[in-house]
Amino acid sequence: MRHTNGAILADRIKYPIPEEGDYPWERFARTWHHISSPMRPAKEDLKFYWDSIGAWIREHEVPRVLLLGVTPELYTLPWPKGTEIIGVDYTRTMIERHWMGPKEAVQCANWLSMDLPHGSRDIVLCDGGLHLLGYPQEQKLLLSILRSVLSDQGLCIFRLFVLPSTPDSPEAVIKDFLNGRIINNNILKIRLSMALQSRPEKGVVLGEVYDRVREGVSDFKDLAAQIGWTEEHMMTINNYKGLKSRFYYLTLDQTVEMFCRDPGGFRVGRIQFPSYQPIECCPTVAFQCSP
Repeated sequence: MRHTNGAILADRIKYPIPEEGDYPWERFARTWHHISSPMRPAKEDLKFYWDSIGAWIREHEVPRVLLLGVTPELYTLPWPKGTEIIGVDYTRTMIERHWMGPKEAVQCANWLSMDLPHGSRDIVLCDGGLHLLGYPQEQKLLLSILRSVLSDQGLCIFRLFVLPSTPDSPEAVIKDFLNGRIINNNILKIRLSMALQSRPEKGVVLGEVYDRVREGVSDFKDLAAQIGWTEEHMMTINNYKGLKSRFYYLTLDQTVEMFCRDPGGFRVGRIQFPSYQPIECCPTVAFQCSP
């Protein structure tokens, strides 16, 4: 149910901030220098973001922007003077270490409990965040909240992590990893977590990703030398060790279905697939608000 103030009051109790230590971004914040594409936006992704935003600005005016998360690369886009940017992130460590704006312009809150007025934002940006929410309830709830928060001419740009058209098997991913055919830990974690997920409603427990990697490796230090990774980079797989939180991956078609039909409120504007691996799993999509 939508409310005119843009918040769904009944859900504030249901969706608290996760406990520190059981949420991966608390750990990622401390190893941020090892996170690269596909976990962080590359130059080509940022160009797509800005091309889409620039077209909106030329047609409308200086925007009111909401960042879901505190991705530094999005905050530092060449926004025109007068742009109002607020961020919402429920990882305190990410805010403390990586928020680029004034303290009063960021909320430490669950995205599903944002207290923002109806129609108060023109542009929403999110880089690789939708899969952090349970499917279908939480992801659909977020889209309903965003449509309420956005103006009727609003723009919503998400870089997504979506399932490949031909599913990987965990065994194939581990084989590629051990044979040096995966160039960094970020690609390994995305490919393996997607391969381990049996269905979107269930998601994948992140601790299982670590466990599967560990099963195939007797010595991380020796393997790092063999496949050309630094030992420090190799050991960032420990960020997933023991985690009970889950990622929930959809296909691109399932994601578009949510945005455009259930719960709806958007239409697809532009889609870009990157040049980096895994190519078909990391599209960026600009959604326009529809009546």
